[in-house]
Amino acid sequence: MDTKMKYFWKAAKFALHCQLPTPPKVSEQEIIVRTDQFEIPAILYTPKGKSCGTILAVNGLAYLGNKDPRFAAVCRSAAAVGYTVISPLLVEVTQFHIRKETVEKIKELILHISSNKEYCPDQKLSYIAPSFSGSMGLIAASDPEVGKNISSILTIGAYCDVQSTLDYVMTSDEGDEYGRMILLYNFVKYALKSDNQELEFALKACVLDGSFSRENLELPTVLENISAENKEVFFKLREDKSFREKIWKEIVSNAGSQSSFLQELQVKDKLHLLDCHVSIVHGLGDNVVPAKEAMILKDNLPRKKSKLVLTPLISHGDVGISLAQLPAIYDLVQGFAFFFKNARVKERAA
Repeated sequence: MDTKMKYFWKAAKFALHCQLPTPPKVSEQEIIVRTDQFEIPAILYTPKGKSCGTILAVNGLAYLGNKDPRFAAVCRSAAAVGYTVISPLLVEVTQFHIRKETVEKIKELILHISSNKEYCPDQKLSYIAPSFSGSMGLIAASDPEVGKNISSILTIGAYCDVQSTLDYVMTSDEGDEYGRMILLYNFVKYALKSDNQELEFALKACVLDGSFSRENLELPTVLENISAENKEVFFKLREDKSFREKIWKEIVSNAGSQSSFLQELQVKDKLHLLDCHVSIVHGLGDNVVPAKEAMILKDNLPRKKSKLVLTPLISHGDVGISLAQLPAIYDLVQGFAFFFKNARVKERAA
């Protein structure tokens, strides 16, 4: 079997495993990754037989973090097709915080794991992540010292231009409420010019209700126990587009010394520094990060080192697919194959 077909079938099995109600069984072990600056709990997924390569898999903004069943299924599925997978627990991500410090942690993880011959004999690893974590991985990889240790990156629903993405989520009629509430939870303090714990507590309850798809919602109880003024602001943020636009403008203009987060979380201006292969998978109907962000990513990466798949089969940051559209499945599997082929341990000359 030629190399291209070999990795196509690996990718097809990966996509199928991600679909199954019961993910494949692989060896799992909880470990601690100790770097110079951090001690980070992680799950190590080990394949049967010789490893094809090592993947650092970072989950998106989800309360259960690396133990979110959907993301754990992705890690198990990658291990089932032959890769060693390390999935860290980034506490701030589980708390829905969007912070530049997460980029520094990802850098430390890449440098530490790639230098550990037990986990990464080839001294190079690959990176897979959805949504904001995918974009933060691209930022981390733009650091030349970090990037030289990365073979391949797979992003699912990542943004490219932080300003246009945040503008879309905050002001578009099509923007996803869950993503909007996460952004407000992180940044509304810049508009208010002071901490408002009651309002932030209500925003977080709304996010948690959405994260868990709870039948018994926490938000109504929270709203009963906050001031009438804060309750009014919460509902206006949720339902009044013009008010929300006004607040977003105030966030951007009032952030002051903290406004650097817009530059620190920018991806577009750093892509020319990447030297690894990048597979960009994005849902056409993504209402958190619009699909045009994926096209901007592709346009700013070398043609031969990047592959773009825009697909109707997935939602934001997800790999759950339907078997209803065979041509779209073929394209999606090709995107995964591009990642796995470049994530493999390179053959060394004798």
